[in-house]
Amino acid sequence: MIRRFNFTGRRKIPRSRLSIALYAAPDGALAFDASLDLGDLSLPHDAKIFVEAYRRAYLRRFSCGTVAQPRWPRGQALDGLDALSFVLFRVKVVDGRGRILAVADRVLPRRSGEEDAGKRYLLPVEFADLGNAIWRLDLDGEWPSLLLNSRIDPIREIARADESFRALVYPEVVRQILHHIVVVEDHTDPDTDPDDWMSLWLRFALSLMGRKTLPPSGEDEQVILDKGRWIDDAVDAFCASQRVVERFVRHHQADD
Repeated sequence: MIRRFNFTGRRKIPRSRLSIALYAAPDGALAFDASLDLGDLSLPHDAKIFVEAYRRAYLRRFSCGTVAQPRWPRGQALDGLDALSFVLFRVKVVDGRGRILAVADRVLPRRSGEEDAGKRYLLPVEFADLGNAIWRLDLDGEWPSLLLNSRIDPIREIARADESFRALVYPEVVRQILHHIVVVEDHTDPDTDPDDWMSLWLRFALSLMGRKTLPPSGEDEQVILDKGRWIDDAVDAFCASQRVVERFVRHHQADD
């Protein structure tokens, strides 16, 4: 299990104090509203607040006033992004010398309709020229994403509704993500950071499995084998929840 320590003295802004809502503006662009309760964090009144929207090379920074007089964005457009784009947010409180006093990073915004349904945006889908490949899982960024080959015209609809694609691709996506979290990163505690993507995926897997048994931590040979079995169980639970076999068979029987 990886533990991270804070040697910078920066305060971590609890995500429970943040509210960032992302939605499609009437012109189809992506826009957001943001607010933050700095309440009892004891920050200097003249410290400046910045909200940043980012993803890969994309970065937009918005000045939001001071701790004493915040000016929260309302209907702020994110130029260059469409309604389906995936973006994360960062909130910084900075003193007069540019020193970061408090920060919340990798903040996942709430999208329209998600709050009531309790859904989280665990796996964004993006489109790119993948050459001769149909899909690829990208684990190099701040959040995992499923890349689909933009050269295939109906790939968006195939990924959404084609039963063969769903049966063959998504279980493997779940397996690769959990392998990266549990084996590569040795991240086995879903409570390390409640909003970190690895913790969210662990909690998702546990909810599917209907139990609280965490994957083992460590790199010993036996532990790695046990991690593999835990991942197998999680993928099986995912397939059961999606009725993968039943839907796959029914789809192909209909084709006969």
